Amino acid sequence: MNKSYFLKNAGIKELIPSLARDFKLFAPERIEETYKWRRVLEDSPKTPDWSQYRTVEPLKTFFFPPRYTVATYSADTPQGKADLDALKEKQTVLFGTKACDLRSLKVLDHVFLEGEIEDPFYKARRENTILIASDCTEFTENCFCLALGINPFPEDNYDIKFSVLEEGLLLEAGSQRGESLLDRYRSHFTEATASQKEEAEKNRNTFIDNYRKKIAGENLPEKDSIKGYVEKNFKSGIWENYSEDCVECGACNLVCPTCHCFILQDYARSGGDFGRSLLWDSCQYKTFARVAGGANPRRRLAERIRNRFDKKFSFFPERIDSYACTGCGRCTEACLAGIDIREVLKELASA
Repeated sequence: MNKSYFLKNAGIKELIPSLARDFKLFAPERIEETYKWRRVLEDSPKTPDWSQYRTVEPLKTFFFPPRYTVATYSADTPQGKADLDALKEKQTVLFGTKACDLRSLKVLDHVFLEGEIEDPFYKARRENTILIASDCTEFTENCFCLALGINPFPEDNYDIKFSVLEEGLLLEAGSQRGESLLDRYRSHFTEATASQKEEAEKNRNTFIDNYRKKIAGENLPEKDSIKGYVEKNFKSGIWENYSEDCVECGACNLVCPTCHCFILQDYARSGGDFGRSLLWDSCQYKTFARVAGGANPRRRLAERIRNRFDKKFSFFPERIDSYACTGCGRCTEACLAGIDIREVLKELASA
């Protein structure tokens, strides 16, 4: 079993400037009723706010940004090249990642690292980032990770995890990289006591009890049955009904922690050179599936809405035995039409 360490509240104010000096440090910052990732600088006047629940932005924005150049070309060098070294100049530390985002890495890693070809940009960013994850202590109106069997505290894909106690943080390494980071700043920590571990466990249990009551009141379908409901209703009129409200903005895809589709776009640079950019794409866009000659196998919006659910709840369970939905609820918050993914799942279950 990994050792647990304790960091006093006063020690946090000493550790954060050190992390900000040695790494590119990001932590959630509360803005009204939301949390957003913000860069923490060494001379920052305040200690980061340990978010009670997940940020507005999904974790994928750090490993798979919305837009970036993947190659540059010139008349003299028709073979494009990309600068990966810049991504490795200084390690990034994300302090406060939540369980729903950690679970999304199972999907993203499968797509970008486990296929026939690794994505070098994703790999470089992933390897150059240390994930310090934390328990959720509150849930939003739209959170439902527990209904999908995902606990609201770190269980995998983290380097270090911490729980917020009354007098400080309880930390534990989850990887050799995390252990090395704790060793690097060992003077700030003491070994955790049994009572501190018990406090963390009690806090988790109390939170989960409250969260479970919230989930029970929503009457969501059993997680193991969702795949069957989606497949059974492949030709249902339910998709057509939701297409009457959807405005095809793609927000649900863009804020989703697991959505990963993209397009490549060439552009002119100064001096007659050219560049190639990667940009996020959305399966809700009419042009998403269009091919040469103008053919489009998903011309109708209802087909594109169905595709989103089929990919998340049928395709990925067959590939990696996991839904490509983490119950973060971001898509519901972002939807201009007010479409709630939980209501869609309930309607599929009752059809």
